[in-house]
Amino acid sequence: MIDAVVPTEVREAYRNRHGKVAQNVLCVCDLDMKFTFLYTGWEGSSHDARVFIDALSQGRNAFPMPLDGHYYLVDSAYPCTRGFMPPYPRERYHRSDRQGQRGFRGYKDYFNHRHSCIRNVIERTFGVLKSRFRILRLMPGYKVGRQGDLIIACCTLHNFIRMTSPNDWLFEEWRDMELSPSGRAYSDAAVSGNHPDMTVESARAMAAIRDDIAKRMWEARSGH
Repeated sequence: MIDAVVPTEVREAYRNRHGKVAQNVLCVCDLDMKFTFLYTGWEGSSHDARVFIDALSQGRNAFPMPLDGHYYLVDSAYPCTRGFMPPYPRERYHRSDRQGQRGFRGYKDYFNHRHSCIRNVIERTFGVLKSRFRILRLMPGYKVGRQGDLIIACCTLHNFIRMTSPNDWLFEEWRDMELSPSGRAYSDAAVSGNHPDMTVESARAMAAIRDDIAKRMWEARSGH
């Protein structure tokens, strides 16, 4: 969520569940804390899954779909479907949910812990972005489209700094931070768009891959 300034008549549509007027911005990042895809302009009240489906469906967005055998780690607001792997539902996820407990209750609990540790990179990347570019916390009263352009510009500068100054102090400060909430692994998207496969078969296929990974990690941890 990025702060937004909008006309009074549409303000409630942009008010998110925390009561703040904001844009719901969908971002993808790699494990090096660089943004690889941005989609701005959606109202703060919009559900993440709705923004996700629109981002993939619109050909002009050129969403970078993962190659076969690769997938994005996504949070629980997103669907479990081919190319997109959320954590197990109704299981502990963030480290804060564990309240100092060191043990794991099974392969699903352990998988969610590992998933959280890796997917946490998006939270840290946003932490660097918002710490560096204070304009994102006090957005000027431009048109919504222009505010989206500012977000894109900030993310572009973020990537440039990451590539040219890898030891930048903000990246170092956020590198290993745990928050609650590099080969190329995606292909060039076709102009026609990528309609997400929301079928039951697709969900079952991704769930089966998740189960296989989770059980293998659990067996490796247990020494079986």
